Amino acid sequence: MTMPTKRNDIAIQFLGQVCIHTESGAIVVNDKKAILLMFVLAVRGATSRQQMASLLWPGTDSEHSQGSLRLRIHKINRLCPGLIHSHLNSIFFGPGVGHDVQFLTSDEEITLEVALEAHRDHLVGSLEFPENPQLNAMLNHYKGQLVSKSSTLLYKHARNAATKRNLDQAVYFLNRILLLSPHNETACRNLMRVHVLNGCRATAIETYEAFRRNMRESLGIEPDTKTKRLHMDILSTQEDPEYQTRISEALDSMIL
Repeated sequence: MTMPTKRNDIAIQFLGQVCIHTESGAIVVNDKKAILLMFVLAVRGATSRQQMASLLWPGTDSEHSQGSLRLRIHKINRLCPGLIHSHLNSIFFGPGVGHDVQFLTSDEEITLEVALEAHRDHLVGSLEFPENPQLNAMLNHYKGQLVSKSSTLLYKHARNAATKRNLDQAVYFLNRILLLSPHNETACRNLMRVHVLNGCRATAIETYEAFRRNMRESLGIEPDTKTKRLHMDILSTQEDPEYQTRISEALDSMIL
């Protein structure tokens, strides 16, 4: 997380432990509703008090939910004066407030550092709200965005490494994709190909078997036809030098 560099700047860290970074140092935030209040403002921008109160305290009458909202805003601004402003019925971040999840709502590319850690499911400290389906659905949507953008970037690095025949690095990036998306068959097939090209045929077979076991146990299904065919090809073409060429060509056209 980049610390603020200009006077009065405030930077909120939503990836990992939620913190508010100021010139005076880092303030750890542990209040779940305060964290979600700030996260909603980060991804949605200015929000009406009524919408925010209904989202964070569903099923609660307006008087109590608005009171709870005022209390959270007061607590946040007591921790970090000027972080949340209000005008009429809207609340929003004050000037100079930034955060580390701009990429969730824009075309901004995710950083490799974030993509490599995304498998830890560390958005807003991995908070979940099973008793609040609407809030949980919102969090799952943005967690999905994190996984999607991370996978796209990791695929780019995996393809670049494979093209340059930096095969160990390609294995590293493809394994990271499978940590993010354990049922990603394209990543599994490309990982098997890289292992074959790297002279690790047995590891390629083990990769398939582990993937198949995971699909069976978690989804109750088998890998698709392409993945099964690749596995059979690896088993049956051990001594075929032309197969290494076909594997190499498949990696050079790796689909992102």
